[in-house]
Amino acid sequence: MESFQLVYEEDLEEIIEGIKDLKNFFKMKKIEAGISESINKSTHFIKISFPDEKLSRKNLNMFNIYIANILYKALIEEFSRKYIIEFITDTYFFLDGDEIDEVKKRSIEILNNDSHIIEDSNIYYMNRKNEIIEKIVECIEENKEINIKGFLTFRMKELKNELQNIIDKIVEDYLIEKEYNEFIKLLKYFVDIQDSKIDEVNIIIDKGGNYIIQDGSGDDLMDRLFNEFLGNKFTGTVNMEDMLISGLITYCPNKIIIHCANNCHNTEFINTIKNVFLQRVEFCDKCKICNKIKEKNHN
Repeated sequence: MESFQLVYEEDLEEIIEGIKDLKNFFKMKKIEAGISESINKSTHFIKISFPDEKLSRKNLNMFNIYIANILYKALIEEFSRKYIIEFITDTYFFLDGDEIDEVKKRSIEILNNDSHIIEDSNIYYMNRKNEIIEKIVECIEENKEINIKGFLTFRMKELKNELQNIIDKIVEDYLIEKEYNEFIKLLKYFVDIQDSKIDEVNIIIDKGGNYIIQDGSGDDLMDRLFNEFLGNKFTGTVNMEDMLISGLITYCPNKIIIHCANNCHNTEFINTIKNVFLQRVEFCDKCKICNKIKEKNHN
């Protein structure tokens, strides 16, 4: 590659920042990127060249990715400004004004976010965004000059569909979260209106993620919590976490101590207890019970 040129008509800060990041990356590689800018009326021309050497395939790929990220940010800016509200209101007409505003806010944050936190939703968003970046890279590889306005005009229709797919997932996650919050609100209501039938419940989680349920005296509570729902001893044929939460709500303990919570295989279960019982929940990792569990883990 002898040179590459970006053309744009508006002062876009993300373009300048993207060029700086590109230059700094190659500077760390001890490769000096030549960057020059000229302006004709309101049109900016940024020429990027590497006059002293030919880029390796790996470095050329990195160059293309940096340019693709600049174009991606311009794409998101254009999409957020012109299309996002129309898409949300037309597709999800059942959302009210506040919900539309929330979905828009989340969408813009996610579309602009470079987070690498490993969660199911984040992995989906990262994969979809990477697919968009790959399509932009293909465009860069075919051209030595990209006019950003022209790029957005001719590529927006195709890439807009990809962005809308991401928003579909954001709305899906939002509705699931909303339903969960309403469920938690209902459970909290049941807890608030009834008297406590037991003072303390200890939830002990072993290395295998299995639960041991005891009262404050160390007596087993499993049968007591579950008999009302199953009519006999717990057989394991019903979801353990659901039955345990039902039992806790029925007996409404004054204190719930969760031991070795890190061993739990279902973080949603722990979060549900925490969100429903609030200040009644304590976490323990250092008592005799916890140490006994840890000793078994090492054996």
